[in-house]
Amino acid sequence: MSSKALTDAALTSAEQSKRNDLASRKPYVAEKLARISEMERRGEISPIVRLEKSYLCNFQCTHCSAEYYMDRHLKNVHHIEDDRRQIDLDAVRELSKQADELGLARFVITGGEPLVMRDFDAVVEAIDPEKHYIITDTNGWFLDEERARHLKKIGVEKVQLSLDSMIEEEHDAFRNKKGSYKRVLRAVDASLDAGLNLILSTVLVKGRAKSKEFREMCEYATKRNFGLYVSYAKPTGSCSEHPEFVIDKEDADILREMEKDYNVFTHMTPSYGSHKGCITVKGIITVTSTGEVTPCPYIDMSLGNIFETPLKEIFDRGMRNPWLGPHRPDCLIGEDPQFIKKHEEITSKYKKLPVPWGEGFSDDDSLIEE
Repeated sequence: MSSKALTDAALTSAEQSKRNDLASRKPYVAEKLARISEMERRGEISPIVRLEKSYLCNFQCTHCSAEYYMDRHLKNVHHIEDDRRQIDLDAVRELSKQADELGLARFVITGGEPLVMRDFDAVVEAIDPEKHYIITDTNGWFLDEERARHLKKIGVEKVQLSLDSMIEEEHDAFRNKKGSYKRVLRAVDASLDAGLNLILSTVLVKGRAKSKEFREMCEYATKRNFGLYVSYAKPTGSCSEHPEFVIDKEDADILREMEKDYNVFTHMTPSYGSHKGCITVKGIITVTSTGEVTPCPYIDMSLGNIFETPLKEIFDRGMRNPWLGPHRPDCLIGEDPQFIKKHEEITSKYKKLPVPWGEGFSDDDSLIEE
């Protein structure tokens, strides 16, 4: 048996052990997770809900997709205040309730940097870890052993930890935060020691897939038996100022080949027997701090606002949209030139993102260029 096959067997055993543990502690959550494949076979969807309750952050990363949502951008660049209604804990509870009624099982608390949120624990409680599998993104700066144990205690199940280079100076420069590389490695050990599930998250910029450094990162994750989630650099957020970062088809093809040998995956990777292709609406949604629901973390056009429209209706809008609903093998915002052009033209006219439903996406959308 090859070393890769041995690793796969070990991972399968480890994954089964994790599932058994979750079933013993949170049977309702485990049952919902187990039903996802069945729901998809029936033509239903069960996307991950990304909750961006706050955009506060102690970093200012070169590639940040949320840059134009942040207070510093609104105030310092546009000299305007955001007077839109903000999500509070009651809104989170209602979102959790609607998601549960639709059979959704997974929430990601993101931002910004979630671990700077003063009400982080209250947000976890409002989502309800007895009803949903809760994940948090983090840059790792504040994730020491004590904090990791606390996250596990309050009901967080998984941490998605950002690491953007195995070369310390490169990571720190990309994150614009000296010392962040060492903090990430500390956070890896702290998370594992606390019994948290862990995946690393990294941004793939043009040409990086061919580098020795990226292969070393893939090897690092594989040897330590956790996944490496690779996000493509896309022409949104801070990356809109760095077109040289945006990957091309060669990068994507190299990465797809590397998935055969390492524990590396992207949002396009088939999982648990499901191959959604582009995961807009079907695999993920983002709820912004003002209640807008976008079909992926990198598309700045809304399908509706949870303060005005039920989540089920918002999903229906997305699934009947010709850009978003049908299966497509490519990444809409990362690989489709026609949509990228449309997205740039529309979003460039707005100071406050995302673009509201009806002004960006609408039921009048067509794949035919006008």
